[in-house]
Amino acid sequence: MAALTNRYVTLQKESTYGTKPSAATASLFLGEVDDESFAQNFDLLTRTDISRYGAAKTTDGLRYSEGSVNLPLQLDNFNAFCLFSAFGADTFDSATTPDTHTLTETTNDANFPSFTIRVGREDKEHTYTGMVLDSLSLSANINEYVMMSYNFVGCGEIAVAGLSTPGGAAPSDPPAFSTVDALHFARAFVRFEDVASSSNFSSLVKSISIDINLNRDTDNASSLGNATYAVAPPPTLREITGTIEFNNSRDLGQPDNEPTYDELRDFLLHNGSDAAPALMIRLEDTAGTPNYFEIKFPKVAYEAPEMNVSGRDTATLSVNFVVLYDETESYMAKAVIGADGINGGAAMTA
Repeated sequence: MAALTNRYVTLQKESTYGTKPSAATASLFLGEVDDESFAQNFDLLTRTDISRYGAAKTTDGLRYSEGSVNLPLQLDNFNAFCLFSAFGADTFDSATTPDTHTLTETTNDANFPSFTIRVGREDKEHTYTGMVLDSLSLSANINEYVMMSYNFVGCGEIAVAGLSTPGGAAPSDPPAFSTVDALHFARAFVRFEDVASSSNFSSLVKSISIDINLNRDTDNASSLGNATYAVAPPPTLREITGTIEFNNSRDLGQPDNEPTYDELRDFLLHNGSDAAPALMIRLEDTAGTPNYFEIKFPKVAYEAPEMNVSGRDTATLSVNFVVLYDETESYMAKAVIGADGINGGAAMTA
């Protein structure tokens, strides 16, 4: 029977797109992943002719891989580089406590990293090269860890190999696992039209989810003479959407600028600023001087709200939203990772 401990997912930055790094453990980031779904795909090119009643010849078409990982958001290298892959620019500051990485949106496709992803599946290691982030999702719900889902697309799978540590738990260079725990609901803070903090946040939010989609153009990543992607699929229109669910404590008023049903019903567009964003989320791991992750959106438009009753169940208010590009601030989203040791205390790069 295969050892169940031989399961792992690692990221390794590539210096050349689609080329597996020669050093198997160089800049290797190990994720504490709940599940993964990486797989190679290709179409069959099947010929039909008038001389036979059935197809007689076929070959394989373009080879590509895609898949996702789901895991809690803990502030380690694995999550940090996945988050960085959605922005492309990182400004590192060691003068703060803890160190901070400020993630901003790049306009240069070359700033997005590509990875070789290795997946340990009990008996063999499966390797996928040229993997780039296509989209990510963040969700925070009551009584749960903050969960992340990262979706990748890339080149075809290369030949399977032996496990990095046969019979062991995971690759050991760099250190196998982070010592920090994941962020969770008890220190998840959401604020409207202002900066979120542990002392200033909405007490009406039950859950929130955010999706950032780069909409990679896989059709324009291949060329004649290549059986898989020749270049990284370029990002196209950036889309940021989400959903917020409020509890029914509407008698509390609007202590933190929460949108009311009437405002949402009549179309609501919040146009804030970097200092007072339309919507901001801050996630901390502890009180005092915490490690944290925060993301802010200066311009948000809300869709029509949903509020229904069923029997004697408690009524809740749910609303979808769309993040827009803010002409004044020149960005859609900005994020900050506050934690020591990310990328060895240096800015993340492609």
